[in-house]
Amino acid sequence: MQLLKSILRSFYYAFRGIGKMIQTERNFRIHMTAILYVIIFAFFYGLDGTQWAILCLTLGLVPSLEIVNSAIENAVDIKTREQNPNARIAKDFAAAAVLISAISSVAVAISLFSEKEKLINAFRIALTPPWLLIIAASVFPIFLFIRGGKKDKKIKRKGLNK
Repeated sequence: MQLLKSILRSFYYAFRGIGKMIQTERNFRIHMTAILYVIIFAFFYGLDGTQWAILCLTLGLVPSLEIVNSAIENAVDIKTREQNPNARIAKDFAAAAVLISAISSVAVAISLFSEKEKLINAFRIALTPPWLLIIAASVFPIFLFIRGGKKDKKIKRKGLNK
């Protein structure tokens, strides 16, 4: 019973972390929005099982690294109160990991969605009712989602925060 409680507590902490990322990190909300639209498009496109596996791994990589990036930034901010070149380098390295994963994700998407006939068909589906209406109606709420969230209450330290 204690083991089950420990496992459930771990899941609780992980989901709490995801919730905090959604509340405070705009870039994470952007990544999550892009993931939503890519998944919808992938259904229209008709990926096979292997392609879905590749897509899922790719889609998990970028937000995971965004979480690691935020964790590193927060840890550095806790440890360093003054401007420190090593703190800046640590933060830049973490941000670079996110950028590289995002660029590689675009390359994977180009590869997965490269069949001209399937691409044209997917756009045809997306641009017909009711899908066009659903997609169009989602733009404003998605904009509010990306823009929104609670302001991060981190202490802004000169020279450390972006």
